[in-house]
Amino acid sequence: MLVLGVAAPGSALATLNLPGMNLNAYCAWQYGAGAFSTLTQQNAFGWSCYKNGQYLSMDLTQACLTQHPNSNIYQAAYQTFSDPYSWYCQRRGTYASQPGAQHTLYIWKGQKVTLHTPDVTTCTVSQIKLVVDGLDNGYTFYQDMTGRTPGSGRNYQGTDSLAILPSGVATGCGSASDPACGDLGTHGIEFKFDLFQLNICTDAAAGKHNQVGFYELGRNFWFYGPQLASNNGNYGHAMVTGYAVLNRFLAMEYYGLPVSSSHTTLYTNVKNLMTAYQADVACGTAGATSTPISPGSTRCFKHDWANTLLVRQGIGGFDTTDLFASFVLKLKSVHNWSFIFQLWRKVEQLGSVTSPYSSADNFVLAASRAANVNLSDVFQYTWRWPVSSSIRITLQNELGNPVSGTPYL
Repeated sequence: MLVLGVAAPGSALATLNLPGMNLNAYCAWQYGAGAFSTLTQQNAFGWSCYKNGQYLSMDLTQACLTQHPNSNIYQAAYQTFSDPYSWYCQRRGTYASQPGAQHTLYIWKGQKVTLHTPDVTTCTVSQIKLVVDGLDNGYTFYQDMTGRTPGSGRNYQGTDSLAILPSGVATGCGSASDPACGDLGTHGIEFKFDLFQLNICTDAAAGKHNQVGFYELGRNFWFYGPQLASNNGNYGHAMVTGYAVLNRFLAMEYYGLPVSSSHTTLYTNVKNLMTAYQADVACGTAGATSTPISPGSTRCFKHDWANTLLVRQGIGGFDTTDLFASFVLKLKSVHNWSFIFQLWRKVEQLGSVTSPYSSADNFVLAASRAANVNLSDVFQYTWRWPVSSSIRITLQNELGNPVSGTPYL
């Protein structure tokens, strides 16, 4: 009899690997040829070995250790007392944190990510399955979107290590208050215990996926500093963090993962920033642009690239990271998923920059190539980004006349 962990219902892909055990093989190993497993009661403790008319004791932890050598096996455990088939082999091992501290954590290995937890009770096994299955899908989304894999960093058997730190332990980020911290361009994410307990597990208990892990995966998959970040910290913030803000939404949407109503509201509000960006005020209003909404109008646009993204001035209580995400989401609404799966590959092909203006040029060029249309007028006139004459000439030669900005309002 083979006893294995079962797949979590409701997830897009069931990928959590719960090592099981072959009970017939264990009985034969322990008691010799002719011994086999049998179920005497319909519960987790109903298993025995049987040979020559005798019921013999069974040590399931020993079965795990002998059948999964060198696999960080700690003990056998069951998920549900009333289900004799819910036994699995529990992994536990040492994790080295970002600051270099050693922690003993339980190990939940998926196909692309491995979750490390300080206990097995804050989240139930079924909730952990939902978390791991969802983040496995998130990792696959980033991998397919970028065509790349992060550097090895902190990994478990080649998978991205996502570690829940023990209660009271801070992440290795710049601020001890940061609830989570993903390494840029390499594997490794750490979460504070409170975030895991109060948000991730609470959402999982309701059958929902929490967005934080998907956001931090965006840091692991950030490879575009040379092309986009520039030497301007304010503008770099919009690019680097905006990438993670954007793609956590897209990763969860792409796989149709169940999310909370608050997440849905946040996503809608970020999309709607494009409407707020087009607000107008009386020309001459302090802090607004000097660009009239139409020739001869006394009303001018309130916002442009220079008074938002460039200087880290958000809109309506949202950061410039959200505004950058909103620009890309508008492009996706016009050009569909194919645009998203081309955009970052086009960015990667471009040269390094130091100026935020050159970074903007790079993004206009990459977005146009990903959409396969000339977006120079959309960026320069509809969205009021800077676009150099050289980029306009390049796009004219490659893609023909600029498309109308009307669909991008």
